[in-house]
Amino acid sequence: MSNHQSALFVSHGTIYEAFKSSDVPAMFRSLRERAVPEKPDAIVVVSGHWITREIRIGSSERLVQADEGFPPEFRTTYSPKGDPSLATNIAERLQNVGIAASLEEYPELDHGALIPLMTMFPDADISVVQMSLQHSLDPRCHANIAQILAPLLAENILFLGSGGLVHNRHEIVRFGGSNLPPDEWASAFEELVVARLDTASKTSNFADALAELYHHPTFLQAHPTSEHFLPLVFMSAMGKRVERMNTGFQWKNLSMGAFRFLG
Repeated sequence: MSNHQSALFVSHGTIYEAFKSSDVPAMFRSLRERAVPEKPDAIVVVSGHWITREIRIGSSERLVQADEGFPPEFRTTYSPKGDPSLATNIAERLQNVGIAASLEEYPELDHGALIPLMTMFPDADISVVQMSLQHSLDPRCHANIAQILAPLLAENILFLGSGGLVHNRHEIVRFGGSNLPPDEWASAFEELVVARLDTASKTSNFADALAELYHHPTFLQAHPTSEHFLPLVFMSAMGKRVERMNTGFQWKNLSMGAFRFLG
């Protein structure tokens, strides 16, 4: 009998901290032990850094780190295999209900996908399928897509959303900000999300509760653009229960919050 996986949202943080700080890999290893106790057969990763006109599902046989212009010290040979069969399965599930989706030979792991994968699953022995965000970035559209794909969790497929619970590149304090107390506005927004999820636990309507936050007066400071918040909405639509798995900040206001959504 297959294990039933969860939908996991992580804030990926900066590639600098992932490579230079021992705390970040240790945090992700702990997260894997607590949130993914049973090894999945495959991982579907949804990163806030891959946005396309229609939903694309990566069908490459092997994945490698994308060239995003980072210095050589931030390069890795991490290279998990892909799963074209699973990619086809996902595309067909969406196409069968009229959602525009297609396969793409897309072998590159951006840092949003790479950081949690290489730290949580360092042996690269689990196949990975990447899935893009649709360019409208509409939260309810993506929640609907997530609900269509949720039955795959029961087939031992882990869904991993990677973004940022608070992500404002204009406000971060680089190189040393991790040693400073987090900004009050950033902590307040993280706690607002936690409170909304807690309230939504009564009905398990997590995605709607998160979508309503787009209209909250503090949302634009936490997310001048919404692509890093959207993977959280996506994962939330796949579960009936939520667990807060991590908190904390890098560079003064870059959240490292994580949640697990269970069926």
